[in-house]
Amino acid sequence: MGVHKAITQDTAISDASRLPAWPAAMSRQLALAFTGVSEAQMREWERTKTVRFVPRGPNGAKITERCQLEEALRGLFGDVSSDMDFGDGE
Repeated sequence: MGVHKAITQDTAISDASRLPAWPAAMSRQLALAFTGVSEAQMREWERTKTVRFVPRGPNGAKITERCQLEEALRGLFGDVSSDMDFGDGE
């Protein structure tokens, strides 16, 4: 098998268990890490009110809801299931 380890379902599950548990609300920096989008994309979402940061965090820090970020990501990629045309007529 060489240097590379075979990836099994058990490996994938154990790797997934190391992912962070994302909070229901997060700061801008955490929101950027959660979504993986650029600062410019986050500003665009704010401009269009897709994602809204409100001063409700510690010491008035601005936070946004994870569900807003998830919805923004869905809008960015669209409905992937309807874009799965492999030309097989199905």
